[in-house]
Amino acid sequence: MWGKLALVSSTAHADIPFNVWGVTMQRALQIGIIGLAIMLGSGVAAHADSIDGTWCSERDHRQMTITGPNATLPGGRHIIGEYTRHRFSFSIPMPDADAGKMMVLRLMGELLMVSVITSADGSMPSEPENWKRCELTS
Repeated sequence: MWGKLALVSSTAHADIPFNVWGVTMQRALQIGIIGLAIMLGSGVAAHADSIDGTWCSERDHRQMTITGPNATLPGGRHIIGEYTRHRFSFSIPMPDADAGKMMVLRLMGELLMVSVITSADGSMPSEPENWKRCELTS
């Protein structure tokens, strides 16, 4: 009985076009493709909402890479700093002219980071320097 009912049910609707809640098959595919694109793109957005990545100075095109608490400075030196999702700071190492001072970097948006150099106690900040994501400028 169930087999016959299923057969009748499947053949009874075979010539009715796909339409659930007023959504056609074409519209359902469009919604599915948009949803897939959002899911795939969310990984990029997650990275863009953090300070992690390779940054290029707008002033002189130096590069700095931040990956969690680890960073590679423009001269190639590897350091460990204080990391949060939107902020990174570290004590500037020798032999830099600003050695002993703190560099504080703050994420201002997906594509912009600003840095300042302060004395060890956080006073007397330098003029802000803008950094942009290098990956997007090649």
